[in-house]
Amino acid sequence: MNNNFVVSIPKELKSIKSKLFLGLTKRQLIGFGIALGLALPVFFMLKKFNLNLAMYGLFFTALPIIFGTIFTKDGMPGETWVKIILEYKYLNPQQRCFKVSKSNRRLAAERNMINVKKVGKTKSISGAPEAS
Repeated sequence: MNNNFVVSIPKELKSIKSKLFLGLTKRQLIGFGIALGLALPVFFMLKKFNLNLAMYGLFFTALPIIFGTIFTKDGMPGETWVKIILEYKYLNPQQRCFKVSKSNRRLAAERNMINVKKVGKTKSISGAPEAS
């Protein structure tokens, strides 16, 4: 008997991530732990001055870490996405080369983008003949 069955797995099942504790993934647990570990000392240091200031300090210290933990775009985590954007825009910016062709020659002439190499005689401004 031949028992070779081929079953395709839908894409939705491949994107499910395993939950460890309180419905959080391992990545989220680590991220929230780091955020808590960094924000609590800031809170207790600023609590001596003012409780409102301490709450703002806690919030703004933990916010970037929690954002990086939760945010995903196009299947990429937050820090990978931000790294790619920074590399694309600032570290390795793309330079566009303008090439004059028949279809855009008029536009290039209007914008003074045509570099003409002058060979031979040059015209004088006053109209007097040049001394050769």
